[in-house]
Amino acid sequence: MVKDKMMEQHYNGIVIGAGLGGLTAAAELAGKGLRMLVLDQHTAPGGAATSFKRGDFIYEAGLHMTASNGKDRDFHHFFETTGIKERIHFVPAPEFYHIYGPGFSFVFGNDLADSIQRLKTMFPAERAAIDKYFRRIFSISDCALKINQSRGIRRFGQVISSPFIFTQTLISMFGNIGNFLDHTFKDERLKIILLANIGYYDDDPYDLSLLFFAIAQSGYYRNGGHYIQGGSRQLADTMAEYIIRKGGAVLTGRQVTKILTDKNGACGVEFVKGTGPDKGPEKERVFAPLVIANAAIPRVLNALLDTSVARQERKKIRKLEVGPSILSLYIALDKPLKELGNAFYSSCFYDSRPFTIREMAELHHADFEWRPFILCDYSQIDSRLCSPNNGFAVLSMFDYYKDWSGLPEIFYRRKKEAVKTTLMERLYRHFPQLHGHVLRTEVATAKTMERYLQTPEGTAYGFSQKARQALLFRPGPRSSVKNLYYASAWTMPGGGFGGAMSSGKICADAVIKDLGITNPEQYAV
Repeated sequence: MVKDKMMEQHYNGIVIGAGLGGLTAAAELAGKGLRMLVLDQHTAPGGAATSFKRGDFIYEAGLHMTASNGKDRDFHHFFETTGIKERIHFVPAPEFYHIYGPGFSFVFGNDLADSIQRLKTMFPAERAAIDKYFRRIFSISDCALKINQSRGIRRFGQVISSPFIFTQTLISMFGNIGNFLDHTFKDERLKIILLANIGYYDDDPYDLSLLFFAIAQSGYYRNGGHYIQGGSRQLADTMAEYIIRKGGAVLTGRQVTKILTDKNGACGVEFVKGTGPDKGPEKERVFAPLVIANAAIPRVLNALLDTSVARQERKKIRKLEVGPSILSLYIALDKPLKELGNAFYSSCFYDSRPFTIREMAELHHADFEWRPFILCDYSQIDSRLCSPNNGFAVLSMFDYYKDWSGLPEIFYRRKKEAVKTTLMERLYRHFPQLHGHVLRTEVATAKTMERYLQTPEGTAYGFSQKARQALLFRPGPRSSVKNLYYASAWTMPGGGFGGAMSSGKICADAVIKDLGITNPEQYAV
């Protein structure tokens, strides 16, 4: 049985999914006078940007570090109007990262000049190449952002002339970071150090877009890394509250099962209430002249739209590869990890065996005894995730759905326990004092991510950031179905907190342009 429902309000738009992309798009449009309805299948907004309670601990599910510090020029007005600037505190990380390599280590700090000088001291034969690397990375990023920030005739002229004026940026669009490092440096250790946080982006340096890497990495080089005090859920909650204040609604526990279309395009959605096995059988419908999908684009096209709709777009999307997933081990402690031998907030462990960056992708697929991981120790900052007397840390690594799919439930659980034991034993080898201080451990696998995020193979990255799938090569905000838009890590510019929020802003700008909105009162109801 399907029941049509206008809820109790008239909505100008519906957003499927309350991840950062969807919430940003809804909040931007709410600020223009549109009443937005956001529906999410989970029990809380945020998508991958969420945190949850476990006893006296707040578990951080997604955010390790963001280059945002709350002062971003592109988001200044948005942060101010939604209340993010006033409510959210971005805590600076004490360092960008510390890497344990095979036989060496290095701390990449927040003082860029100091880090560069220490790299030159460690690799004296690469001094000129180190300068060249940072010069090129910043040049590529700055030129790309300059084009993006231009408008109208000026932007058109810059794009047309970019082969001559912005040669490096154009070349970087088709290049990968692996080849770039090989052409710049000879020492493999130096390449490994500069790729230590590749887990933020993708698992293979020879696939990872040089342009995307340069833009994202430049943000960290210049601003350092930051964490949202109290958990990343604060960011999602703040945007949700703003949408509600503007006359909209954010409803969780609503699983959208279909996007409704008519001769004019998308016109509403069909959904059921409840989560997991508690989903209700009765389907409800709500209508609006605008639908924004903050869901995985393959799911939108293959599961939410009729097969007769968007056939060409569906074929095009099938050619794109999805990114990897992430395995996370959450560790609650009875005292801070910094009192048990750990000195860093973000540690990248690549020390299991010698390797070259050409072998890095293979290493990310290795057995869990050897696979590299990042350890984030939230007790190194004022994270407010637990009491000052306790500790909370997350070990994360690349994960792949094929390693978990097809297992009967009992074998899946046994494998999870075995992996957890293996990873904890690896930690105990690094920090023997950790013994006896672990209160609780939980593991989330690619299969967990697939269930929670409802993404193909549990990817947390959307489409892989391969050179020909990154940035301008990703889907834009407009779908081939009229009145249906996209805002997520699957679109331009890509994943990460900043990327997802940028996708929402890009989507809202497209809607505002298409609807011809010129003032906030135009759509007020």
